[in-house]
Amino acid sequence: MKFKLIACIAALALVASCTTTGTDARFDSLELVEADILFTNYDRVYLAPVTVSDEVRERIGYRPLGASDRTRPISERDISEKTADIYDDIKDAIDNEVTLVEAPGPGILMVEVVMTRLESNRPTQADLGANPGLSMSSVYSGAAAAEVTFSEDGQPLAVAEDSYFPSLNDSLPSGPVWSTVDRFSGRLARKLEDLLD
Repeated sequence: MKFKLIACIAALALVASCTTTGTDARFDSLELVEADILFTNYDRVYLAPVTVSDEVRERIGYRPLGASDRTRPISERDISEKTADIYDDIKDAIDNEVTLVEAPGPGILMVEVVMTRLESNRPTQADLGANPGLSMSSVYSGAAAAEVTFSEDGQPLAVAEDSYFPSLNDSLPSGPVWSTVDRFSGRLARKLEDLLD
């Protein structure tokens, strides 16, 4: 019994040494696949194009099933524009800390950002197309979340998750259509810059 307890504690200690979850100064959570990784050891970084999750993509052309359906549609154009904006924010921020390269490979840190939530603060053309009676003055709290995967030459090193879900009061008075996503984008860029600094 004593041996089993010691083995169990040792196993938990090993898991704890390989993963960091919960609060991290930079992200909502950070799981380290490689326990001894030092991001600051990488002076060359490949930033992959920012993409969206399948859940976000499933909202393209979505038609709400009724008044109680809170799922909001999104357009391919909005996805393309916002992921490009997020990419540019991150690129501008980390370009101060590392050399950005055109392709991944040995000795190069690859950073992949997948947006898992992407919701505007005001009606978009996709919203209006699905609900023509919607007022342009409608205001939403907006939402943004991302999963960031770090790897080197195909070897996963770490996965971070970060999100921003403000209340509706935080979105008033109404600002730009994508103010929550834009705020999140700037914050994520700064967190990645700090990680590589």
